[in-house]
Amino acid sequence: MAYLIAPEIKSATKIFSFIKKVSEQNTINNILAKLESDEITLSEAKRKSPSYLACLIRTIEAVERASTVEKINTLKNLFVVSDSLGLIEKQPDFYQEILSIFSELSYREVLILYYLDKGGLPYTNDLHVKEPEKVADDETLPNPHEQNEEANQYCAYQVGVNIDVLGALLGRLTRTGLIGNAPEWTSLVYFFTPLYRELKQFFAFDFYES
Repeated sequence: MAYLIAPEIKSATKIFSFIKKVSEQNTINNILAKLESDEITLSEAKRKSPSYLACLIRTIEAVERASTVEKINTLKNLFVVSDSLGLIEKQPDFYQEILSIFSELSYREVLILYYLDKGGLPYTNDLHVKEPEKVADDETLPNPHEQNEEANQYCAYQVGVNIDVLGALLGRLTRTGLIGNAPEWTSLVYFFTPLYRELKQFFAFDFYES
């Protein structure tokens, strides 16, 4: 059954579409003007690419929402690495997905991920995590539970929180998909997911303090 749309709704929808179009165009023009005024030159290919420009706009919006210098440096690192690798031009949708994850992370959460990695936290798809029975039969394999405890203790010390607080923070971090539970282990034990392995190169600590 077809539903009739009131003329007022049609009119309002059309006006909103016009406002959105004008707003987006003004945003693009303003950004290009700022780039020119700062004597920052992008190649013509990039300027003519709507997807690259969209990524640039989303990055600027994320920086505007950032509340700390450290968070801005985190976003800076993401952009610099992504642009240097050609990721923004070749995979703009993937870049915006990564940007969305980084925008959602607090600076403390970024540090937690960094120190868990430095502390040796394994991944959910590591063989010895997926098949814990192999650990019992092969003494050369590390124990995932011990790795988890060591990484947590190291991270808690570096971040300056106790283990219980860290556990609560890790529970919150699961929303990003960067850490999660492995079916073979208790729900209170977290490991890195394959997604973190894919994004690990963007977590370069030297940029955070630049």
